Amino acid sequence: MKNSVRCPRPHVALCEAYYSRFVTFFMLRLFVSCDLEDAKTIEKLVNFQRRVFGGMEGLKLIEPQNLHFTLAFLGEQKEDELQKIKRALDELQFEPIKVELRGIGGFPSLRNPRVVVLEVRRGREQLEELAKNTRLLLDSVSVWYDKKPFVPHITLARVKTPTRRLSETLMLNMDEEFGEVQLTHVRLKKSDLKPTGPVYTTLHEVKAKSL
Repeated sequence: MKNSVRCPRPHVALCEAYYSRFVTFFMLRLFVSCDLEDAKTIEKLVNFQRRVFGGMEGLKLIEPQNLHFTLAFLGEQKEDELQKIKRALDELQFEPIKVELRGIGGFPSLRNPRVVVLEVRRGREQLEELAKNTRLLLDSVSVWYDKKPFVPHITLARVKTPTRRLSETLMLNMDEEFGEVQLTHVRLKKSDLKPTGPVYTTLHEVKAKSL
């Protein structure tokens, strides 16, 4: 039986609000990512987060299990688009990518950061190529995604209130090193926004060719 919505007549506004709530059950907040999975690197990053940023006000640290590179942010998508997105991502061909994690920065700037990020040195071009190919495949099946240029980074914290202390801290850690990691999977993920922070669930994954 098909789902249907019975409008509580004659209140049209109430009907529209009811229908809107009904439809949202079938929308998913999606993104495509490469996750940070090396346990030692994650531990090192978490210790750095807590040591350097733990005592600062107006800062929300990203949870260890949520550290990732976002290749494409798809926003709210209808649930029935899932299979189309999965089939497109299955066409992705890539080798494992080794990246050097080095440098703490801020977007949009060090002086007025809204997010604190970990930057990439070596391996940047390969990661940019992977993001480009991912987006081309999404284009091929007419799936919407945020068209902002891809800048390789991992978000470490979100900033509620930028401060001079934070800007100075970022500048002091612009060359901080966290070693190299290998990226071997591309994942389609769902984001559920909770009061304590987002919860990410993997819906589909594509492995590098040599795995």
